[in-house]
Formats: sequence, structure tokens, C-alpha cells
Amino acid sequence: MRRLFGFAGAAWIWLSLSGCQSLAGAEMIGIPARVVNADKSISIIRATFNGQGVSGGGGDECCMSIPEKWKPGMTAEITWKKDPTPKKNPDGSSPPQWKNGEPTREWDEWMRIHQSNYKTMSKTINVPKYGDTCGVTFVFLPCDDARVIIDCDQKSELFRTLPAGPNRYLELIRRMGGKQTCQ
Repeated sequence: MRRLFGFAGAAWIWLSLSGCQSLAGAEMIGIPARVVNADKSISIIRATFNGQGVSGGGGDECCMSIPEKWKPGMTAEITWKKDPTPKKNPDGSSPPQWKNGEPTREWDEWMRIHQSNYKTMSKTINVPKYGDTCGVTFVFLPCDDARVIIDCDQKSELFRTLPAGPNRYLELIRRMGGKQTCQ
């Protein structure tokens, strides 16, 4: 039995470490993905690119599969689940406190209501031209404006000189031609 668990554990580690490589093929490549949320009025729970998803927590996650070479006319379906009222329920209530490090029934009920308020959004985009790829970067701007960046040069040009601090996301929205406020 111990030998079986040892083999299963080794197989799981091998599969976890080789995830990106298993997506690579003659015409497809595996690349990481990340979420950048410039709309601080919401939280992004999850985002997908042609059904392949990442969490909204930020940082690179492995992996998505995209065509090795960009071609004109390529489209992708992107979807995202958003929390339109982070840290508040629709009635304005904040989450109840946990007791002794454990969630309470009140907290569980608050979360049930909170999660029922999540919204799933979707749109078909023209895949932006890419050469060298640095991963799929989902950028969420105000007014449910979702964009994708795949090309390394485009990503570098957009993010490299962003200011630090509170104006960072306002500048990102400006650079991407997004709206500051929704109507």
C-alpha cells in the first residue's frame, strides 16, 4: 500500500511540474496567464480564455494553450466571474467575524448570499497580434471592459513605466483607452 501511495505521489508531482510542457505541440504552445484588475470597485474571481481559466488573485498561473503563431481573424471567448460588491453584501452588510479561527453559521450564510451576487460576464474578442509571448494577461478595466495582452513587447510597453502608488491603475486605464467612470 505504501508503495502505491509513493508511486501516486510521484506521478502527481511529475504531472504538476510538466503541466505547461504537456500543452505544447506542433501548432499549440503552453503559456502562463495572469489577471490584472484595474477596476477597484470589483474583484475578479476567475477568468477564462477559450475555456482555459485562472483565478483572479494575480500572479502567473500555469497554463493556457494558444496557437504557436498568430493569424489575422483569430477570435477567443473570454469569460470572467466578478464580485460586484467586495467585502459587502448587496444590503451593505460586512462579513460576520469568525470565532476561534473558524467560520460561524452567520458567516456561512453571509458568504452564501455574497456568492449568489457574483456575476459571470462573457465576450468574444479579436485575439491581439502577438509574436513573442509572455503569457495571457487579462486586464479588467471599469465598465466591464476586459482586454487580453499576449505579446511580450506590447506588455512591456504598457506596464514597464507605470507609476507606483494610487495612480497606477488610473494610468493603466488611460493607456488602454478605457473609461474612468461608467454611465
